[in-house]
Amino acid sequence: MDPKDPMKKDAASSLKAKNPKTDKSTTRPAHHANGTATSFKNPWPSANAPTWNELLQLSFPFTLYPHLHKHKHAQDIEVVKPDWGEAKLKAKNLKRGDSGAVIGTWLGHAGAFVEFLSPGISEGVYALFDPIFSSRAGPTAYTGPGRFKKSPCRIADLPGCDAVFISHNHYDHLDLTSVNDVLKSFPETRWFVPLGNKKWLVNTGVKADLIVELDWWHDWEGQLGTKTTSANFKVSCVPTQHTSGRSGLDKDSTLWAGWVLEKFSTGKTPAEKATRLAAVYHAGDTGYRRTTKSDIVCPAFKEIGSRFGPFDLSFIPIWRGGTLGFISYLGLRLSHHDIPSALHCSPTDAVAIHTDVQSQNTIGIHFGTFIGSENESHDAIIEFCEARGEMDVKGLDDEEPGEKGRAGTVDIGASFVVATG
Repeated sequence: MDPKDPMKKDAASSLKAKNPKTDKSTTRPAHHANGTATSFKNPWPSANAPTWNELLQLSFPFTLYPHLHKHKHAQDIEVVKPDWGEAKLKAKNLKRGDSGAVIGTWLGHAGAFVEFLSPGISEGVYALFDPIFSSRAGPTAYTGPGRFKKSPCRIADLPGCDAVFISHNHYDHLDLTSVNDVLKSFPETRWFVPLGNKKWLVNTGVKADLIVELDWWHDWEGQLGTKTTSANFKVSCVPTQHTSGRSGLDKDSTLWAGWVLEKFSTGKTPAEKATRLAAVYHAGDTGYRRTTKSDIVCPAFKEIGSRFGPFDLSFIPIWRGGTLGFISYLGLRLSHHDIPSALHCSPTDAVAIHTDVQSQNTIGIHFGTFIGSENESHDAIIEFCEARGEMDVKGLDDEEPGEKGRAGTVDIGASFVVATG
C-alpha cells in the first residue's frame, strides 16, 4: 500500500477489510477474543505474562527517591497558558495562511490538541485527543487519582474542535465531564473511537451520525473542518498494547487503539493524484514489552511505521498511569524496571516506538499530570533524555530532526510547530 495515496485501496485501508493477522482456528482478527467483537486481547507474545526467567531478573521495586532534581536532565514541568503555537510560528518566521504547518499542544496527561494549517487559510482544522480537564480521573468527581498539575485551559478556551479522538475507555482517557464540555462548546464535532465505544458516547448525548467507530487497520476518509477551512483527511485506527474497562465487569469488552491522521491535497482534476501533506500519530496508552529487561517487543509499531511513516508529529506515552501515584507521594520510588510492564511503556520504550513508527518529531505524553510528586516527572524525563542520546535521537530544541528525528517534552499548555506542505 502507498500510505501517501488515499485513493489506493487494499486490505489495510478498507472499512470492510479484515485484520491481516488472524487466528488460525477462525476467520476473526487475532485481537478479537470472540466472534462477536465484544471481547478483545493483545495478540503478541510481548503482552504475555513474564516468564519465570524474566521474573527472576526483577529486583525489589521500592526504594527512597534520590535527589533527582539535581540531575542534569531534570526539568520541572510547568503549566503555561496556551497560545496555540503563535510564539513558535513567529520564531520559525511562519504566518497563518502563508504555508502549511502542524501545531501540536500538550494539554496534560495524554491530552493533545493539533491544528493543521493550510496555505491561504488563516484558521486550520482542529483535532483533540484523549481530553481530560477534570481534577480527578475516576468514575465520579470525588474518586480516582487527582491532578498534581492543573489543566492549562478549559474546553471552551479551545480555538475550535473539528474532531475528537479517543484511544480507549479508561477514565484518564475517556472523561465524562470533558466529553460533556465538548458537546456544549462544539456540538457538531466528529468523534472517532475504537470498536465498542460508540454506544457509550450515544448514551452520553453524542449524535450517532457524528461517531466513527473503527477496528485496527480500518480507516475513514473525508473532510474535516468548516466549509471555509475543511481539508481532506484519512483517519486510521492502529494497534496499541493495552487494555480497557471502566468497572470490574467490562474488562477488555471494548477495543483500545492509537490514531493516525493524514491530510491530503485535493487534485485539480479527477485524474490528478492526491498527495499527502501532513501526518500525525497519537499512540494513546500502550506497553512495548513484558518487562523492561525483555527482548521481545510489540511488532505493531514497526508495522505502523511501514504503513504510514514518516510522521511529522507524534504523541507517545512515556510513563504509567496515575493509579500508583500515591507511592511517590509517600516519598518512595517504584522502579518500572522491576515490575511487569506490558501495558505501559517506559521512557526508553517510548524512544524505541518513536524510531519504530518513523516519527520525525515526538512529544512525550502521559506523565507529569496525575502523579504523586515532581519526582515522577524527573524520573520520566531523565530516562527519556538518556535513552534519546543512546539511540541517536535529537532533542526537540535541535534545529533539524536528523536521521532518527527529534523527541522530547514540553510544558503543559506549550506547543510545537512543524512546517509541512
